[in-house]
Amino acid sequence: MKVLLIGASGYIGSAVSAHLADAGHQVVALVRADRPDAGHEQRVGDLTDPASLTRAVTSDIDAVINLAPPTGDAAVDAAAITALTDPLRGTGRAFVYASGVWVLGATGPAAADENAPVNPLPIVGYRPAIERQVLDTADAGVRATVIRPGIVHGNGGGIPALLVDLARKHGAPRYVGAEAVHWPMVHVDDLADLFVATVEKAPAGSLWHGVSESAVPVRDLAAAAGAAAGVDGEPQSWPLEDARAELGAPFADALALDQTVSGDAAREGLGWLPRHAGALADVREVSYPRVDTDGIEVFGAADGQQADVEAIVRFVAGVQYAQQNELVDAFMSNFRKQHPVWTTAHGKRLSGWDEIDGFTRQVLPGAMKESTATYEVVRILFVRPDVAAVNVRQRPVTLDGQPIGDQPEGRPMYVLAKDNGRWRIAAAQNTRVLTG
Repeated sequence: MKVLLIGASGYIGSAVSAHLADAGHQVVALVRADRPDAGHEQRVGDLTDPASLTRAVTSDIDAVINLAPPTGDAAVDAAAITALTDPLRGTGRAFVYASGVWVLGATGPAAADENAPVNPLPIVGYRPAIERQVLDTADAGVRATVIRPGIVHGNGGGIPALLVDLARKHGAPRYVGAEAVHWPMVHVDDLADLFVATVEKAPAGSLWHGVSESAVPVRDLAAAAGAAAGVDGEPQSWPLEDARAELGAPFADALALDQTVSGDAAREGLGWLPRHAGALADVREVSYPRVDTDGIEVFGAADGQQADVEAIVRFVAGVQYAQQNELVDAFMSNFRKQHPVWTTAHGKRLSGWDEIDGFTRQVLPGAMKESTATYEVVRILFVRPDVAAVNVRQRPVTLDGQPIGDQPEGRPMYVLAKDNGRWRIAAAQNTRVLTG
């Protein structure tokens, strides 16, 4: 498909763009004239200029995904939806609109599904009307769908990054409002998979909750954010009035919202399979801890590539987490789809994504019953800005983290390629070494 993506350079949009491309789709980014995005084919348009939006939806566009945040003006957003969907009427082409679970309001302990009534907070007050406008176009021959993401985490971004910043700023883990607050959550890459599945096969007029964990205790999330920030102590409640004064009342009220939301429908109806670390582990161990690159030898880096160095360290942390927790799908998400090669510690050479996937499904489950390993990046060579050779020290440890002296260490070498803004393994060699 050729997919017009609105918001392609944003936090969620960059992940959706990468996953669309991985699935073989062509991304066309809608950009403002003064904010070009050189990573994609572009169409110029602005949400406040309906005519420009209609011009962007040409006959070669097979689907439109609207990830743009609300402008704050209901009439402007409604006009934008009309402008984007008018060229799709009677064609059966897809239109996917990103809303959010805050339209449900406080849900209580029972998980709210897609049939639950809406009770939106002021920050998303008119969004249910926009959802209804989108879904009504199904009657006019548009394959219109709506996705309501939960609170998004992963890759160091989203609202959890605010909790990490708050912990650093205040010297203690901190959350807004009552201790009993829960958030429905989803990893940004799992959410991107849902957008791909929706644009490919969701029926017209359907609504989906993008939620992989229905109710994560925010107090526990704040504790994980404190660990990522290197801050000790018990999580502290930030009084709502104080949070309103600093963050603004609409946003602070949303952070204090207690919700339990089900994402089961997307799993059952679209075959959606969330595969990444849950929110607590992701915040504590993978995506958000401060990256220390001081001891890493880096060669060939261009100006401005420190962010890539940090991204590679986080990438390896994700490999470690998937290995330690025997998460086959999460581990396989680290490989690029185009002809990867992996040579195992025992010298078995695996070629192609399917062969690596089949082998991993045989050997990874149950492999960590007695021991596991830690991964430490020691050297990065940028062969070119989008290709890096990465040396890793792999240390065997017990399940409680104690070194195992009588087992050989590993010295994995990863050749990483940056595809669609994401580092992935193109080739890997895992060699055992004797130490001592």
